[in-house]
Amino acid sequence: MLQERISRVRRAMEKEGIGQLIVTAPQNLTYLTGTAVPAHDRLNALVISEKLTLVCYSLAVVRLPGMETVVYEDADRAPDTLASVLKAEGTGVDGSMASRFLLPLQVLRPDIHFSFVRCVEMTRSIKDADEIARLARASEVTDDVFRLSFDSLEEGMTELDIGDVFSENFEKSGAGRFPGHPMVAVGEGTADVHHIPGSRKLKAGDPVMVDTGMQIDGYYSDMTRTVFFRSASEKMREVYEVVRLANEKAREMVRPGITLRDIHETACSVIRRAGFGDFYTHRTSHGIGIDYHEEPFDTPSRTAVLLPGMCFSVEPGIYLPGEFGVRIEDIVTVTDSGCRLLNHVSREMTVIGEKA
Repeated sequence: MLQERISRVRRAMEKEGIGQLIVTAPQNLTYLTGTAVPAHDRLNALVISEKLTLVCYSLAVVRLPGMETVVYEDADRAPDTLASVLKAEGTGVDGSMASRFLLPLQVLRPDIHFSFVRCVEMTRSIKDADEIARLARASEVTDDVFRLSFDSLEEGMTELDIGDVFSENFEKSGAGRFPGHPMVAVGEGTADVHHIPGSRKLKAGDPVMVDTGMQIDGYYSDMTRTVFFRSASEKMREVYEVVRLANEKAREMVRPGITLRDIHETACSVIRRAGFGDFYTHRTSHGIGIDYHEEPFDTPSRTAVLLPGMCFSVEPGIYLPGEFGVRIEDIVTVTDSGCRLLNHVSREMTVIGEKA
């Protein structure tokens, strides 16, 4: 599996026209070596050319079959060691190499043209069957946590209290306790796209938005649901149905050959037609895997088409300042002919504790 990943990265390097690649992001190193390569504040770098060379500091030496390891001492300048193993040819650098290492390296090797490339990140964007299975498992656990946690809502709970319920249920599932606080918003706070949970208390008629996930067996989940506590106004019901439809239509667009911009435009068109176009203020998708957010990203300048194995979010929303907001987020993976949905918590309008 690791050899296949390296081969795919080398093919990506050929397309970029580079003969060697410097990989420094910890997630990229783990993806390509199958082991954690701890860096702390030092430099660890995997140089990929016709051979594999791992440059690492002396307190965290990693030696792997088929890979030369070059060790430097803390007393040495890490860029000097890295410069010594590079050839004079076009060289790609991933997006995580710190400037305190890259800038001296450029001075040491003026004969090399360095360029930022996404060879490893784009290779990671296409998941294999094992990775998809791990993503599906993480989503399955998250589905269960959402169901259990929403059933526990009570009047007077704060956003932090609700987040604690989600954290406890993640822990009970065996996934571990959530690091920090899950994103929970109540009432007007749901109009904040990235709300910071606080002491606002839940009362009848409030929307509750929860956007969270966990890294389970190395791969992340990410899901958002918006529910309502005891009652919901007609405007809330209207906005919710628009977002639900935008989510549905965007998911129906997912298939090989289209772009994330196509998916975004599909969601936007539903929201614009309903008169809420000015209140959808973020992208529809981001990739997910060993990082919470990774390739492929939905940005105006990115036009790469979707390929089978790509996994990403579909998360349209409407946010009315001073009133409320609604977001519905799911993770999907591209199949040969369409997509597979990894989240299965209901997207239908839900009012917790509504009286008949």
